[in-house]
Amino acid sequence: MDPTPLTRPTHLQPAVRSRGWLARQAAGVIAALLGLTSFVIVVVTQNDLLAIPDPRHSVPGFALTAVAAVVSIGRREGAWKLWLVGLGFATAALMLGWCLLALLAIGALIAVSS
Repeated sequence: MDPTPLTRPTHLQPAVRSRGWLARQAAGVIAALLGLTSFVIVVVTQNDLLAIPDPRHSVPGFALTAVAAVVSIGRREGAWKLWLVGLGFATAALMLGWCLLALLAIGALIAVSS
């Protein structure tokens, strides 16, 4: 038997790193920016901060952020921190009132316990 090493198929070869960081992780950056933008839009348009936000403002931002996150995963960018931050902001925008109430409760618990 010939002891020649096996070679990987082309689709399993390591990615070429000729592009810049932003070009390699474009969908992850877009997901983070969309999530942050969705959060800011909901905070600015919200009349009562402890109420549930208007779904016409929060749901499209979450959906776009989720699509960008799926694209980032599909492209195997390795930008999981970016799209997780984006999804976190977009999810917080969906439940802004509940998130603020939870933060107030945690803050009160810390203040009482210390």
